[in-house]
Amino acid sequence: MEFEKAVLSCWSLREEAARQARERGSTDPGLRAGVTGGGHRDPLAALVKDVLVDAGIPAGEIHNERSKLELPGYFRAEKKWDVVVVHKGELVAAVEFKSILGSFGNNMNNRTEEALGNATDVLQAAESGLLGLQPPWLGYVFLMQDEPASRSPVRVKEPHFPVDRDFQGASYQRRAMLLCRRLLMKRLYDAAWFVLGDPGAGKVCEPAVDLSWAKFEAALRGRVGEILA
Repeated sequence: MEFEKAVLSCWSLREEAARQARERGSTDPGLRAGVTGGGHRDPLAALVKDVLVDAGIPAGEIHNERSKLELPGYFRAEKKWDVVVVHKGELVAAVEFKSILGSFGNNMNNRTEEALGNATDVLQAAESGLLGLQPPWLGYVFLMQDEPASRSPVRVKEPHFPVDRDFQGASYQRRAMLLCRRLLMKRLYDAAWFVLGDPGAGKVCEPAVDLSWAKFEAALRGRVGEILA
């Protein structure tokens, strides 16, 4: 499947970026250099762009080049998204890609805060009339490395109050699924895709049918159909 190739390509680009960084004498540990540049997610942007073009959006209205990704915010001046679609002066869609490819404990809270903040900011900007007449369609893509550390139960800390029981004993993969589902439930995003990758085995897995690429693609095509109708 095309989405599986795109996910595995993210690791190939990450490893190549890290190799080049090491050759330049970077002290960035491990493969972190391949993540901080952000380019390892380019195959996902290409995947989304192909769907948009096939659905009828002109390629020139779909932006994933780094110089045209800023959107106005409400709590800040602007924020870069990963794919921005502007049709006839209207923001059709904006898609955010996030990944955790290690250091799950530190990164999970960061990803949660980013997802909440980005959606809240741009939706308030839209409500304030900064993004056209129609509310934007927001997509969230979350890529996580499938390994024992992301599959194992995580202990919660409860010094004062009990944690939501859905998080008790949940792995980082489970926490990510809960995040995506609750983002949709609260209508902060219109579609979410949660995907796991095991680069060593060359495998890609979608652990939740409600957070699959098929549903994400269908929602995106539906948005395009609505705009072009």
